[in-house]
Amino acid sequence: MGRLEQIEAIRAVFEIVGPLALGLIGGTLFKKFVFARVLGQVGDRVAGVVTSPANVFFNGLSIGVFLGVAAACHTSNAPETLAWLQTHFSLQPPPGALRIAFFVATFFCGYNLATLPSSTSEKDGGLHVDRRS
Repeated sequence: MGRLEQIEAIRAVFEIVGPLALGLIGGTLFKKFVFARVLGQVGDRVAGVVTSPANVFFNGLSIGVFLGVAAACHTSNAPETLAWLQTHFSLQPPPGALRIAFFVATFFCGYNLATLPSSTSEKDGGLHVDRRS
C-alpha cells in the first residue's frame, strides 16, 4: 500500500468517526443535562412512554435506517446510489447532497445510540450510576 492509499484510508476512517463521535457526544450531553429535566417535568405517564420498550425498539429501528442511509450515501457507494435514484425516481440530487446526507445520517446514528435507555434506573426518571467494586 502506497503513501497516498494510506492517507486516503485514514481520511475515510475520520470521515466516518468524526460525525459519529459528534453524535455520541451530543446525545450523551443531551441525555445527561436535558433528558432528566424534561422527564421530571412531563410527569410519570409521558416518562413511561418515552422509556418504554416500544420506544427503545423504534429507536433501534431508526438507528438501522440511519446506518442504511449512511452506507448508501458513502463515497464508495455514491455512484450506485445516484444510478438507483435516477432509475427509480428520475431524481438527480445536487452535487454534495449525498455527502451531506452521509454526514447527517452518521451523526444521528451516534446521537440515537447515545440516547438509548440503558437501564431500569432511567425509567424511574433518574440517571444513576451503579458503582461496581
